Amino acid sequence: MKTRFLSTLLAGATLLLAGCLAESKNPLSTPEASTIDARLEGIYVSRREKRSDDLDGWHFHYRGANADASGRSRTTPWLEVLDVEHEKNGGLKGAAYRALTTHLGGQDYLSFIQLGSTGDKEKSAVYSFARYEVNWSGDLRVWLVNSGALADAIKTGKLRGTVTQHKTSDDILLTDSTEHLAAFVAAGDPVKLFGGKPLILYRLAR
Repeated sequence: MKTRFLSTLLAGATLLLAGCLAESKNPLSTPEASTIDARLEGIYVSRREKRSDDLDGWHFHYRGANADASGRSRTTPWLEVLDVEHEKNGGLKGAAYRALTTHLGGQDYLSFIQLGSTGDKEKSAVYSFARYEVNWSGDLRVWLVNSGALADAIKTGKLRGTVTQHKTSDDILLTDSTEHLAAFVAAGDPVKLFGGKPLILYRLAR
């Protein structure tokens, strides 16, 4: 599948299922039930494994909305994420995402979609999932979902969806409801369901 969150994470993380990231027709929470995690807002830079790596800058911001009848500005539950990569052998390369944040079973999760080049249209109507943690200094760690665990859940009937096998990888599409997806994640082991090497983002400013 084409949707990818955090290109640096996909390049550097050890995914528990080689190949494509699992996708879902529904998020882990509806916009109305999603949390607004103000800790995420800010400007970050990604950790580089070696000095020759390209430098990535990240901007996390909750999308605003027009003022209501009282004249107060509003914050929507949609978290907008902009990734700008500074390529050593080229110019700037950017990618934009929109996400919902969800608190389940003492853990925090993202349901994200990649935006198209216009910045306001989703590239595809599917979500991918990640778990995140924010430490005392504001630095952020992000783990992608274990696609293999989701494929097993589909095959054993725990979740509704399809697994399309290819020679080198599987395409995994969840079609279950938001309620069932949230219950499955809340009841699971967060380390096993969202494991591997995290993307580490260091906060530069709020």
